[in-house]
Amino acid sequence: MKKFLLLTTSLLFAFFVSAQVSKTVNVTTAGTLRTLLTPTEMTTVTNLTVTGIIDAQDFKFMRDGITNLAVLDIGAVTIQAYNGTGGTSTPHISYITSYPANEIPVEAFLKHYNLITLTISNSVTSIGLYAFRFCNKLTNVTIGNSVTTIGDNAFDGCYSLINLTIPNSVTSIGSYAFYQCVALTSLTIGNSVTSIGYFAFSDCSGLTSLTIGNSVTSIGDMAFRYCSGLTNLNIPNSVISIGNNAFMGCSKLTNVTIGNSVKSIGNYAFDDCSGLTNVTIGNSVKLIGSNAFDHCRGLTSIIIPDSVMSIGNDAFYFCYGLTSIIIGNSVTTIGDNAFYQCEALTSLTIGNSVTSIGDWAFFGGYKLTNLIIPNSVIGIGNYAFYHCSGLTSLTIGNSVIGIRDYAFSGCGKLNNVIIPNSAIGIGKYAFESCSGLTSLTIGNSVTSIGDFAFSGCGKLTNVIIPNSVKEIGRYTFESCNGLTSLTIGNSVTSIGDYTFMGCKGLTSIFTYITIPIVLSADAFNSVNVYACTLYVPAGSKSAYQAAPIWGDFNIVEMAPSAIPTLASESVNIYPNPVTDGFQINGLEGSGMLTLTDLSGKALLTKQVKTNDYVSVGYLPKGVYIARITTANGIIERKLLKF
Repeated sequence: MKKFLLLTTSLLFAFFVSAQVSKTVNVTTAGTLRTLLTPTEMTTVTNLTVTGIIDAQDFKFMRDGITNLAVLDIGAVTIQAYNGTGGTSTPHISYITSYPANEIPVEAFLKHYNLITLTISNSVTSIGLYAFRFCNKLTNVTIGNSVTTIGDNAFDGCYSLINLTIPNSVTSIGSYAFYQCVALTSLTIGNSVTSIGYFAFSDCSGLTSLTIGNSVTSIGDMAFRYCSGLTNLNIPNSVISIGNNAFMGCSKLTNVTIGNSVKSIGNYAFDDCSGLTNVTIGNSVKLIGSNAFDHCRGLTSIIIPDSVMSIGNDAFYFCYGLTSIIIGNSVTTIGDNAFYQCEALTSLTIGNSVTSIGDWAFFGGYKLTNLIIPNSVIGIGNYAFYHCSGLTSLTIGNSVIGIRDYAFSGCGKLNNVIIPNSAIGIGKYAFESCSGLTSLTIGNSVTSIGDFAFSGCGKLTNVIIPNSVKEIGRYTFESCNGLTSLTIGNSVTSIGDYTFMGCKGLTSIFTYITIPIVLSADAFNSVNVYACTLYVPAGSKSAYQAAPIWGDFNIVEMAPSAIPTLASESVNIYPNPVTDGFQINGLEGSGMLTLTDLSGKALLTKQVKTNDYVSVGYLPKGVYIARITTANGIIERKLLKF
């Protein structure tokens, strides 16, 4: 397209040179230019030089009365103020009757399709609205060094404009000022410009070189949208804000440096900059807007500085090539879909001020293997890490209140999950199809476990549902066919349909509910009740024998000493199940460990502290109770020995 425009412009210019007619006119009284050309000259003059004093009436005459005007030099004129109805304004666009001095008036050469070259007087201070709009043959413009303002749409649609220098005198560039100047290749914005209006250089697809002066404080919405030839961008330290869609669709842009004074990066600011490989974000940015770097597929790493407080929705959506993300320590919110489908991601650091991780935030991070969710995080959104199928290690901080629906669904290589004591709820499908999960610890503040939460976790062997849990949803542990031991805490009031369907390996169930709750007929569907022992609280055996579904199991009463008295302290025993020995983690100070069998017989007594190793290789396979007496109370955990 660019080559075609240049060729067409060259041919037209060659034809024009062979047929040009020149004229120089000095206007002594503003508004009289019309009287200084003959009717023949009005149709034949191509090159016009005007000196003297002119006003909006004369501009109207040059626009409408000199039909073949191609080269205009008004470099030596003085523009006088005019009030009246004879000016350049057209009712269908704007209608004004007052035209200030020293301004190229509103719509001065609107749709003047023959104008090629223009020289503007040094006395001119502003170029009015729509002044040269749709002058589609205009190739060269010399703007005088007294111009301070270039108005909205001033050169909008000047498709052939190639050369442009914006002098240091200019302080503001209006909206749509150079919109769709597709032949423009190089642009230097002077050092006095403070604001670039919205759409100012939008769709200047031929622009390859851009220098932004160091006085610019704001870059307007869509200012350089679809400048698809632009390759490098340095945003100076003077800039405070980058508007919405400012550089959207700059597909050849490879490097961006955002100055240290920028406080906000607008929505869609660099959306679809598909060639972008490197971004440096200044250390004053507080907000990264929604979709700011959406579809920047070439971006490989990003460092979010400590100044940033919020990452908007879809901010790095579909950044396929992103392998490394470091999120600074001031970020509090990671928006929905913020890093959606960043499928090459291998390294993720989440700063310690983040409180919420939005829905779908890291969906599809297939190559991510290690994840630490800091203690600052309160909420993990729906689908937040859905299908992070390479994830093997997960640490969930101890402030998380809720893990929402599908949060870690499909993380098939995840092998160990510890739900912290801060968590109240586990959402639907939260860990569904985590087929590699072998160890699960549910914190003792969780009150509800959602439908399908651990469905398809086929390698889980031991599940302890703490006393805090009241509701277990439908299909929650469906198809956990490796599960051999299950403990149900004493506060559970409802177990949903098909909750343990397909748990064919179950051999022991421990329930601390004194009065058996009503089960659906399918709660333990496919469980071999004849090969599974149900351990119930002392004095409850007859009630369980009489209860539907429960009564089908082989029922054994536990000794009173086996009923756990849990302290609020968080203590983990791992690995569990155990083969040769286990370690104790999370113990504050020291405590006295007593290991008993289910009848209450003491097998081991010793003093322990956190990280101590306890050997049990000599014990036969079975289920044991580990009781640790501390200054804060008694902690009891069930231990499964293989």
